[in-house]
Amino acid sequence: MNYSQEEIEKKRLLAIQRKKQAQLKNSSFNSTNIGNNISSNDNILINENKSNNSTKVLGYGQSKYINFKIKFGSNSDKNNAKFNKQKERFNPISAQNFFGQKSSITGKCYMISDTRFILEISSYFPPLIETLKTISSRSYDMKTKNWSFHLKDYETLMEKIINFKSNVQITGLPKIVLQIFRKNDTSINTIENIDLSDIDPKLLENIMPFQREGICYGISKGGRCMIADDMGLGKTIQALGIAHYFRKNWPLLIIVPSSMRYQWAEAIYTFLPSVPTHYIYQFTNTKDVIDDSKIVITTYDLLVRAVDTFQCKIFGFVILDESHVLKSSKTARFKAAQCIVSQARHVVLLSGTPVLSRPIELYSQINLIMPNFMGYHEYGIRYCAGEKTSFGWDFTGSSNMQELHLLLKRTCIIRRLKNDILNQLPIKKREVILLNPDLIKIGKEMLEISKKLEKKVLNNLEKHNTLLQYYNESSIAKQKAICDYVSKLFINKQKCIIFAHHHNILNAICEVVESMNIKFIRIDGKTNPERRKYEIDKFQNNDSYIAAVLSITAANAGITLTAAQLVIFAELFWNPGILCQAEDRVHRIGQYKNVIIQYLVAKHTADDYLWPLIQKKMNVLNEVGLDQDFSLKNIDYTTQGLNSKQKTLNFFINNEQYKHEINKKIVQDNENATKNISQNQSSIEEFKELLNMNEEDFDFCDWDNME
Repeated sequence: MNYSQEEIEKKRLLAIQRKKQAQLKNSSFNSTNIGNNISSNDNILINENKSNNSTKVLGYGQSKYINFKIKFGSNSDKNNAKFNKQKERFNPISAQNFFGQKSSITGKCYMISDTRFILEISSYFPPLIETLKTISSRSYDMKTKNWSFHLKDYETLMEKIINFKSNVQITGLPKIVLQIFRKNDTSINTIENIDLSDIDPKLLENIMPFQREGICYGISKGGRCMIADDMGLGKTIQALGIAHYFRKNWPLLIIVPSSMRYQWAEAIYTFLPSVPTHYIYQFTNTKDVIDDSKIVITTYDLLVRAVDTFQCKIFGFVILDESHVLKSSKTARFKAAQCIVSQARHVVLLSGTPVLSRPIELYSQINLIMPNFMGYHEYGIRYCAGEKTSFGWDFTGSSNMQELHLLLKRTCIIRRLKNDILNQLPIKKREVILLNPDLIKIGKEMLEISKKLEKKVLNNLEKHNTLLQYYNESSIAKQKAICDYVSKLFINKQKCIIFAHHHNILNAICEVVESMNIKFIRIDGKTNPERRKYEIDKFQNNDSYIAAVLSITAANAGITLTAAQLVIFAELFWNPGILCQAEDRVHRIGQYKNVIIQYLVAKHTADDYLWPLIQKKMNVLNEVGLDQDFSLKNIDYTTQGLNSKQKTLNFFINNEQYKHEINKKIVQDNENATKNISQNQSSIEEFKELLNMNEEDFDFCDWDNME
């Protein structure tokens, strides 16, 4: 049937009318509004012919306007028609919305041994559990509620999980991790069959069994590894053993901190007498020229300043001592070292503390040994709890520590602790000495800083700067108490080492020692390497030198001071790795007596913040398998003794009459006595709180970047 144009237009307008009526029935408008709208629509039909005729008279443009007005209505109707169209439309509840939004199951895979991995899922999902039960190597742990599988079934498991599509999202193992753990580890068999007879006999005569194992490990890895043994276990002699085994690929470049270059030369003379003396060259100035020297010893700072000179010569073997100084890939030190190492065939890194604070510090060091190990971003997300912030990616956390520990052990790092290796080594005992509060001068400025830190309105940068200021002011407040404690140590004239950080503390201690006519040595950042070695030999070989006053940052590594058995830390430091290194200047091979480590701390100073920060960082290192045996939980602590009136912590803990005694004294009108009593009453409780502060209190603090 054929319809005329007018009939078609009439039917179209009628359809529009019925559509609007259906919409109005489901809207929230009252009946009056509905009636009005319908009547207005009827007018469209009545005036239909009139409108069509008008188009012929008014022209094309005006007819277009009229059609638009007929179709959409006037501006006054916008609120009733066009703009409320979405609200008026019928929208039934879908089944998905009716039964609730279905959440996606998430999970992750990580290695727990060399052959097995765990699948950790966010919640119970029966279809997925039934799928996991079909894997032959499955194993379920009732305590952790996790499933583990053999690595050979990894692809099979992933293929079955894909069938769940968007319902299950699993983060699998990185490709490089799969390759490393699937590769047959033949290093154990290789170590047993390595022939070391080609190494200098003098060195072989002086190594211990675990050091021989370390040399064989380095050889099995092709001379590309990190020896991360605990401080004092002889990493230098192990590195020289590996280097001498591969001496056909020399010249050898040894890069060390400036304070240690002469110790390396002496070690070569001692353990490698077969190497001619003229082979060894000390690069001490940027104007020096490297000729045909077989062994070149330089420092990290000189390497940066003379990197062009070193790039002109290809070194087949490179040793990087104290490699943790390369923890940041953004520094000039790392970039210079990377240029030299990239041309070397063998690279050995040495560090007793490869990680000072967090796992991200390992990446740059591993990258020197294994350039194709893993991308920085991928490593940060997987092992550093990578989180994207408004300022970029944050890699200061830690995650998947068990897998990282296995990965490092399998690829390039060997680490042994003194407690596991040297059973005959004397005991190291730690003590905490609470400095007498009467000698702590807490001024108005420190009180203002303390109040400022308690405020929650400070941003990260403000808190960082405030803590740094608090740390500096604390050194002034503690100075008198530290000097008083140190002066009493020298009454028995027992050899001891005193570590401090600030120059005012170092100077004050030296003044006390001088006033008591006691011979001592001092090493700080201003001591040149030649003088440094001379001072160390003097303390080690001369019994008349009783004290060694040392800077924590300048003398925490590369020296042996086994002549003393007492170590005192007059100040704390924010990196536990530095503290451990400093402790082990005494507790190392060659020490035959028990060692006592004393930490002097004061309440209401920066020490209140440093103790929890140190413990938090140690917990992270322990998870990576780089533990430093540094625990503050079972540590002995006491108060600084001045006179018979001063009470000890044992008195506070054990004396049940103490509260009664305090109440009795408060009644007295002596304000000074009342003040002292209140301080003593709170000392033990405040110190326990100091040791058990929440880690969240220090999430904002990045002490490692402080100058």
